[in-house]
Amino acid sequence: MTKTLRSGPVWLMATLVICSVFTGTGAEKSPELPSAHLIAGVPWHEQMNGLFCGDGALEILYDYWGPDIEQKPIANVARTSSSGTWTFDMRRAGHFSYMSPAMGRFFPAEVPTAGYPERPLGYAAFSHSSDLPWLAQLKGLIAADVPVIVLTTFEPDGGGGHYRVVVGYNDANSTVYLMDPWGREQKHETGWTGIFPWTYDQFSQSWNYSAEGEGHPHFAAVMIPWKVALESKGKLAPGSTITVTARITYPCPPPFDNSRFPARECSARIILPDGIRLISGSDVLALGEIKAGSTATATWKARIEGNCSGKSIRAEAKGIISGQVPEARWTGETVYYPAYNYTDAIGGEGVLAL
Repeated sequence: MTKTLRSGPVWLMATLVICSVFTGTGAEKSPELPSAHLIAGVPWHEQMNGLFCGDGALEILYDYWGPDIEQKPIANVARTSSSGTWTFDMRRAGHFSYMSPAMGRFFPAEVPTAGYPERPLGYAAFSHSSDLPWLAQLKGLIAADVPVIVLTTFEPDGGGGHYRVVVGYNDANSTVYLMDPWGREQKHETGWTGIFPWTYDQFSQSWNYSAEGEGHPHFAAVMIPWKVALESKGKLAPGSTITVTARITYPCPPPFDNSRFPARECSARIILPDGIRLISGSDVLALGEIKAGSTATATWKARIEGNCSGKSIRAEAKGIISGQVPEARWTGETVYYPAYNYTDAIGGEGVLAL
């Protein structure tokens, strides 16, 4: 999928949401979901130029989940070109880690060769498209505070492809809320939030789009860090022994395909503060394979040797995934980026305050 952007002063309203099945004029409210939700704390970023809506949308997600990444290295990872950014490269950008180099050269002097310095580890990343709209599942993602990149037309009634980030919905007024990286004339209109409302009808019309050669419409992509939930059992007093357990989840919410990108050679590493030491074994534990959507557990025993009040225990988990992307064409050019395979480390971390 490509995203081609017009640079004129066009009303680039927000797009996409998640609700129940699209019915044309709106969506039936799902009883399992709140009737309205707006994800808090999603940082808005303006795309650098008319080609970079994909890179701007990716920066929004990077900055929401972890450290902010500038759009120049993102563009090289996502192989952005005169065609914009293809859908398969949007997902690949989420996986990018210290194990692989960027394969694009939009900015030859700023090509990451071993992940992003700001975050060497990649994210769980998935994409989905379908001939049928899937608003109910999209709303489920938003209700779970997972912002979603979607590919729509530039305006409800047409135009080239444009990436936006869905951040909210409201069944009461049949509205979805999209964060648009376009910016420009929209800054004052949105109060510098980049968020615009579209009705379900407008969104339904705009989301039914796919770039030439990319197959199904209704495209969306997410990136999510692994969840590492920590707990300790035992008295936090000098001389006592505690058991620290990390519950590690490789997230893959529906409708994304949990058979894709199984993680191999998974491991968990505990980082203890001064005053606590492992009793035996290694700080790094092997976990084998973790499939997308699955959970694994790691356990350590440690001894309290001093005052640990106000300190924290950290754990990091990661695994190795493999993927591939097809060739990425440049609009109006005979040049293209060739297809390639990649291997990356994805994961996340957790913190337990003592």
